[in-house]
Amino acid sequence: MVSDVERDMPAILELDQGNTRCKWRLLAPSKDRSGGFSVVERGALARGPWWERDVLPAAWFLHPQPRVRVANVAGSEVERKISTCLRQQLCADVEFARVTAECAGVHCAYEEVHRLGVDRWLAVVAVHHRDPGPALVVDCGSAVTLDLLGGDGRHLGGYIVPGLGLMRRALYSDTDAVKVESAFAERMSLAPGENTADAVNRGLPMMVLGAIERAYDYLAHQCVLTGLPTPRLWMTGGDGALMASLCDRPSQLVEDLVMEGLAFTNP
Repeated sequence: MVSDVERDMPAILELDQGNTRCKWRLLAPSKDRSGGFSVVERGALARGPWWERDVLPAAWFLHPQPRVRVANVAGSEVERKISTCLRQQLCADVEFARVTAECAGVHCAYEEVHRLGVDRWLAVVAVHHRDPGPALVVDCGSAVTLDLLGGDGRHLGGYIVPGLGLMRRALYSDTDAVKVESAFAERMSLAPGENTADAVNRGLPMMVLGAIERAYDYLAHQCVLTGLPTPRLWMTGGDGALMASLCDRPSQLVEDLVMEGLAFTNP
C-alpha cells in the first residue's frame, strides 16, 4: 500500500559524476511520513561512458519518473549526454548542481564562482550543514581537493593536488625503474620502503598526507589566532577511507558527502 506521502513525493536519484567514475544513490520518502527521505540503495557505475550502455541499474527503474539530481565535473558534453540518457530511459528531467556565491549559509571564496568545482562546493555545503564550525574538507578522488571553511560559513579557498592514481601513472609514464603495482591497504605501514615497490606504495600516500596535514595545521593556527574552535577534518572520495586510516589528525569519513550537498543546491 503506497502512502499519500510516498505518492506525492517522487523518489530521488542522485549522481556524483567524477572524471573517472560515477557514484549514485537512490532516496525514497521515509516510511514515518516525516516528509524526509532515506537512502534505499547506492552503488557505483563501471568506468567509462555509462550513458551509452544498454543496461542501467535496475534500482533506477523501481520508482516511476524519479527526480534526478546530479553533481558533474566531467564537462558540458557529458552533462548533455547524461541528461539525454536519463530523459529517454527514466522519463526524468535532470537537475545539475551549480556553484553560487552563497548557499545554505556558505559563502564562496572564488570571485568567479563558476570556476570552483561543483563537487567541492557540494562537499563544503554538506559539511557546514552537519557542523557549522571550522573545517577542512578533503575529497580523495582522481585529484585530491582540500577546502577550508571558517566558523561563520566562509569558504576560505583550498588546494588541488594529484590523487594516488594520477601520481602512479606519472611514475609509469616518465620513469623506467619505478613501474610497480598498487598495494594500498588501510592502516598500512608508512615506514621507509626497503625496496622500490614499498618506496612507491608508501611514498604516494605520504605525499597526499603531507598536503592534508599541512592544510589542517594552517587552518588550526588561523583558528587559534581568531579565537575559533579547533577545526574538524572531513574525508570523502574513493581513497577517503585509506587516507583517513593513515592520517595523524582525527577525521570523520562520510561516503556520500558530495551527494549530501545536492539537497541544498537543488532542494
